Amino acid sequence: MALFETVGLIVKPHLTKITVYLTELAAWLIARGCRVVGETTVEHLLPPSVVALPSAELAQQVQLVIVIGGDGTMIYAARLLGGRDVPVLGVNYGYLGYLTEYTPETAYAALERVFTGDLRLDIRMKLEATVERAGLTLLTAQAVNDCVLTKSMLARLVPIECRIGGQFVSTFHADGLIIATPTGSTAYSLSAGGPIIHPAMQAIVLTPICPHTLTNRPLVVPDTSEIELRLSPERGAFNVEDVFLTFDGQTGCAVEPEDRVLIRKSVSVLKLIEPADKDYFRLLRDKLKWGNS
Repeated sequence: MALFETVGLIVKPHLTKITVYLTELAAWLIARGCRVVGETTVEHLLPPSVVALPSAELAQQVQLVIVIGGDGTMIYAARLLGGRDVPVLGVNYGYLGYLTEYTPETAYAALERVFTGDLRLDIRMKLEATVERAGLTLLTAQAVNDCVLTKSMLARLVPIECRIGGQFVSTFHADGLIIATPTGSTAYSLSAGGPIIHPAMQAIVLTPICPHTLTNRPLVVPDTSEIELRLSPERGAFNVEDVFLTFDGQTGCAVEPEDRVLIRKSVSVLKLIEPADKDYFRLLRDKLKWGNS
């Protein structure tokens, strides 16, 4: 029996000229005794050797996932897997590629290692956010990068009341507030002036977006912290349809003044299959165009 009986291919939907590579990759996996599945949403890209399944069924059946795309596709895959801690290998067909670290060519050598039992994992924490309204749970969602409470384009500054572990921190008057993991520290949080946090750190970063008070700075707290956010009841500050909570920039919901948003470390993680010669600082130099000297 194969080490991984069912392998899922999660493919960026808008890739072109990818079928040849998928055909070769599927043949390689099938030759090692694997059943290869993909999503029905990209069935037009899949070769006949790959079984097309609804996304939810794929997520429940796989023991290994190969993501082919960029970091957005990796984040989508993490959300699709939910609480299943399935190892994921990322093949970069996107742009920055912080999470999808392999090229189409180097992926085979990595898979050779994996199939011989040499499974080196980079464990990334996720966040879990719960929105409560009138004492009831409206939704619960996870994020790999960040949970962001933000205003619409035309809204005024949003007053966000923040507590950590039940203790009042501040009311941020800003365009929004980013709650990010170490993985997400190089995403939206970085562009808003937040610090870069090594992914091995057990921490959460809070980064205000264009704060009205210039002394409001990014704040790094332990990953054991429970963060509570509410829209401050200041009258006339915003309209209820103007404030949104988003998860990794892919899904979200409107937040109303009486809502309570709770954000904490998720019990599930993202398990990335890492290169044998991984060098995090070389990755930063390459992606952020830092000098090499």
